[in-house]
Amino acid sequence: MSFFDTLRSLKNRGYKSPDDLYRRRTKYGELNEFFKRQLINSDDQRYSPPFLSNPVRERNQLSMWQESDDMYYEYLDDDRRAEAMRRFEFMYAMVADRIKPDTKILDVGCNTGFFLEQWHQRGFTNLHGLDPAKELVKYAQKNRPYLSVTEGYFGPKKFNIECDLLVFFGSIFRVPYGDRLFDALDRTINDYALIWVQESVDDFNRDLHVGLARKGIVCIEKRVVDQEYRPIGIDGVDGPLVKMNDDGSFSRVFHSHFLFKRVEPRR
Repeated sequence: MSFFDTLRSLKNRGYKSPDDLYRRRTKYGELNEFFKRQLINSDDQRYSPPFLSNPVRERNQLSMWQESDDMYYEYLDDDRRAEAMRRFEFMYAMVADRIKPDTKILDVGCNTGFFLEQWHQRGFTNLHGLDPAKELVKYAQKNRPYLSVTEGYFGPKKFNIECDLLVFFGSIFRVPYGDRLFDALDRTINDYALIWVQESVDDFNRDLHVGLARKGIVCIEKRVVDQEYRPIGIDGVDGPLVKMNDDGSFSRVFHSHFLFKRVEPRR
């Protein structure tokens, strides 16, 4: 057995329960957050070597997104578009009675502006997006001129855009630890943050509740759904966020939608 195989076997030892998985992965995230660097990972498919993170990967990933011209998130396929619209409608319902047509909305990782378009169609006018992909930002600016879309990365202060409602449609896990996610969220959020994320995913081990609470921003609503967008707790939809397999690995079953609100002013 090679050295890397030994590391992999230690990292991939079976989880005792979904709670054990969440606790261990959150601890990885706390360590990474403390050092502001992805020192420890939990995914041997995206990272190399296993367990210890490859410092080159972060730079490569940022470059990859910047040069991307893939229209994947324009949801041109009918099935994928239908799924995206279910996601949007579900999240929109969480804030519809809390915001006004002139609410300043920022979609982080907006790509071509597909989800911003949905806000526009519902009468919202103060719409902003941030994404590193040069060509996709150009597409949004050309085809959706009523949006204000900026090329850039969430995290660095030079890309700050304050807003009344910040939205992450799944892109939050792409913010590197080195870009100090929670500091950036604190600088950005004036009122609400709407976040969709699969908790304890391989490259997102942060604890949103702890990180944001330290900034005076607390969760006021959380909705967990299965792949068909049926809320957890209804008949036939229950259980942990992940399903434990016989070999100690796991399969994700549900994903979470959070609504956070600032309850304390910035310090």
